[in-house]
Amino acid sequence: MSSATASSSHARPAATASSSPRLTRWLALSPGLALIVGLMVVPLSSMLLISFRPESFGQILPEFTLANYIGLLTDPSRLALFGYTFGIAALVTLLCAVLGLPVAAMIARAPARWRGLLYFVVAAPLLVNTVVRSYGWLLILGRKGLLNTLLIEGGLIDSPLALSGNMIGLVIGATQVFLPFMILSLATSLLAIDRRLLESADVLGAGPVRAFMTVTLPLAVPGLIAGSVLVFSLMLGAFVTPLILGGTAVKYLSVAVYTDALVLFNLPRATALSLLLMVAVLFVYFVQKRLTRRAEEALT
Repeated sequence: MSSATASSSHARPAATASSSPRLTRWLALSPGLALIVGLMVVPLSSMLLISFRPESFGQILPEFTLANYIGLLTDPSRLALFGYTFGIAALVTLLCAVLGLPVAAMIARAPARWRGLLYFVVAAPLLVNTVVRSYGWLLILGRKGLLNTLLIEGGLIDSPLALSGNMIGLVIGATQVFLPFMILSLATSLLAIDRRLLESADVLGAGPVRAFMTVTLPLAVPGLIAGSVLVFSLMLGAFVTPLILGGTAVKYLSVAVYTDALVLFNLPRATALSLLLMVAVLFVYFVQKRLTRRAEEALT
């Protein structure tokens, strides 16, 4: 009897000691969890509820309907809007990858004492507001902007080129806005490559191009995937750059959400469109996770 009592008295403090760190962890996490619930879960739940409501002259009616989603997924103009937005985001992602890879390679090959400066030069545009950068490109690419003025005064063209208020201006401006994210992602992967692998490729007779295609590029795939997904998802949700540089000539999802919500006062349809965009972004991150896992398995 005494032995059983002693064993139970030993087990009770052990159970209390094991539960104490768990309680401490939950108490430490509770402010962050409360913030996430308050700023994400509650608003998203409200948006989901509104997206299933009908609208009449700017008023949200209490009935339940699927018309908002059915209209968005069956209307040819809305489907074209999705395709146009995804196409522009893919093009900007491709340009960022092509332009960012040489810069990232230069950072990876630079001496360690210069990398901090190079990182600052790449990340410096991120310190400037997107509105300012987009408006700066408008001043450069506009019909009376810097580029057209130089071309006309140089006698290269007779009339201004249409470089803004269309897809050309949007792609140029968006590529510059999101290029640092691609460069930083690629530079991280390139710096992780063991230099002995490149030296071995050189010893075995591989030229610079072949060494890049067979050693550098495969090992940089995780960074390329991460950077591409980051740029693609950010471009899908971009609003300022499409609005300023694309103008009314470019139909874009984020601009359509703004128009439905604040111009047409059709909040349920705008909410449904924004939730579909969020689902698309989540699907992109899911694909990125799968691709990254396969790339890591292939490398190992």
